[in-house]
Amino acid sequence: MSEPVAPIEGGLYVIASENCYKIVKVLKVEKDIVHVRIYKNRFEKVPGRVDPITLDLGTIHDKDGFGIGHTPTSRRAFASWNPQFLQHGLVEPDELDGYNEWKEAGGGVWG
Repeated sequence: MSEPVAPIEGGLYVIASENCYKIVKVLKVEKDIVHVRIYKNRFEKVPGRVDPITLDLGTIHDKDGFGIGHTPTSRRAFASWNPQFLQHGLVEPDELDGYNEWKEAGGGVWG
């Protein structure tokens, strides 16, 4: 059995989702929490690389689905997705808006 993937801030990971693959970006890592962004983009097979500019969150009004800008996830839940590290990127300040609001509100954690 392989070791769980250690989340890295700015890391882009591939996860399997409903007959496709999706990209998850780690925004922030805390002791027991991994803050992620889940893009709406879908891939038929695991991509070798992605251009971050092509990744999109979309909106709830999009017929082809939407992503999630910020999800505070337990490390256990993150590991259960069996994420595959794809590549490293930067976390832009505006990507942390949801995290900052969550922190200010004393929000909960998924999983």
